[in-house]
Amino acid sequence: MRIFTNEVATVNALERADSRIDAFAWQDPLAFGRLVAGNDLEAFANARSFAYAGAHWDEDNVVEEDFKLRNMELTSAFESGEDVCLLFGGSLTDQLQLSQILGWLSERPIPEQAKAKLMQVDGPLSVFGDGALLEIAKVAETIPAGIHAIYAIAWDAVSGADPFAVEAAMERAASEGLASLAAGLARWLQELPSQENGLSITQLQTLDAVRLGIRSPRDLFAAVQATEATPFRINWEFWAVVDGLCSGSDPLLRTASGDPFLCPPRDLAFEAFDAQNLELTERGEALLAGRGNYLGSSFPERWLGGFKIDAESGVFWDYASRKIVGAARV
Repeated sequence: MRIFTNEVATVNALERADSRIDAFAWQDPLAFGRLVAGNDLEAFANARSFAYAGAHWDEDNVVEEDFKLRNMELTSAFESGEDVCLLFGGSLTDQLQLSQILGWLSERPIPEQAKAKLMQVDGPLSVFGDGALLEIAKVAETIPAGIHAIYAIAWDAVSGADPFAVEAAMERAASEGLASLAAGLARWLQELPSQENGLSITQLQTLDAVRLGIRSPRDLFAAVQATEATPFRINWEFWAVVDGLCSGSDPLLRTASGDPFLCPPRDLAFEAFDAQNLELTERGEALLAGRGNYLGSSFPERWLGGFKIDAESGVFWDYASRKIVGAARV
């Protein structure tokens, strides 16, 4: 049996439990950066390398090749005579990784689809010991065709340009009892700008943590992670969020020194990075006090899956109704 799972740490744990295991990490923080639609893994590898390069995450120019190598392993696994176990947790990132694999698999021959076995847990895989993870993988079950379809729809929605499709995929997942997928997609929707103030939930949580006196980047990451029911971000991904809040002509955060925010991995001076303290700007304080809307003035554009968030995007999350709406109160 070959196992595909969420990250290198899980692969290492499985291999410590049994050195004969063939395990592979489908590791990619899919809540970060632009995604391209479709199930062409080679095209995805190419496009994803640009997202990593734009964040200065690929200074050695190896990301595209790494993605292509994992694609080869996936294709080889399903073309072999072995069963393939998909082992994932319940976080947003895990559910998006699983959606991508099942979306790709939905276009493969039926005999290959039949080899897939799924085992997922509601929370993070990291809470399980090495042997426990292996035992969990061993009881993976064949995936019903209907589950393939729902996850494929979810991937099409998240990687596409229409957040309303994500909302529809979330509702379908919930109606079919796929609680982790539904929760993950609901969390994804909260990264849209809110109708109330134009901030995503992560941006709002970050500003609020600074207001409460948490100032260093690492402490901010820990504080915001603690607000998540199932944490899904890596630290460098979060620091890119902080960098965005510190950017533009009228930012919401600034360093206490007045210097530009040092954002790894672009600036790998970690001693200087750790010495930074962040504070709210006047605009950041106003937004937290309920005055104004982030989208009503200058802000850095960003991508959420295949959806570009800029001054023209016009789609927002409404916390009161817990629905997407098409107009903001500016």
